[in-house]
Amino acid sequence: MASGTARVLAISLHNQPWFDEMYAPLLTALRSNAEFQQAEHSTSAIRFLSQLPEPSAVLITDEALTLRKNSAVWEAVLEYVRRGGTAIVMGLFPSFVQPNNMKPFFSRAGLHWGTGSYHRTTLALNRAAVDVANARKLPQRYSQKAVFVNNVVPENMWYKTDDNSVVQSAVFPPTSANTTGETAVAMATVGRGQLGYVGDVNAEEGSNAVILAMCGFL
Repeated sequence: MASGTARVLAISLHNQPWFDEMYAPLLTALRSNAEFQQAEHSTSAIRFLSQLPEPSAVLITDEALTLRKNSAVWEAVLEYVRRGGTAIVMGLFPSFVQPNNMKPFFSRAGLHWGTGSYHRTTLALNRAAVDVANARKLPQRYSQKAVFVNNVVPENMWYKTDDNSVVQSAVFPPTSANTTGETAVAMATVGRGQLGYVGDVNAEEGSNAVILAMCGFL
């Protein structure tokens, strides 16, 4: 555990047995920067959220908070964000979320994001949306297979498709993947805090760097 008061809380109410192995490099990096807590039950999630000092970042690692039975946990996360916290939707979430649940989930945060495309393509860093320090360290371009969100304004897109972005598939021809309003990596202001989304389904090295940057640890 790192010294100081940094704390990262992962909310994993629908955790899968392969999560720790799949995300081992990311989890190792997080643990080197902060105390790492993981909540696999709604009661422990709310308890960890209420501890002081508040978490440095909260990771929503699966789709459980899109379900009505867990709405109190999602609202507690949003209250934390509105007070100035940082939450990132990532990990198993894009693989398991029901497409029709995406828009209502983000609308609770005042965002219009919904389910977009699902494919592999290369995205480019949007320097207009990322601070200078992170822009120097993040990959300028990287390929990822991801569930995109749509209705995202350009200033909230950390990475964007461009004219060179094509669907990367062994089966289908390389058609354009440059769709206005869609991205696999977004971060928006909610209240006094930040809510991020990383739609990568394969735990790419570039996405691990993005998550660390969103947490303030890159």
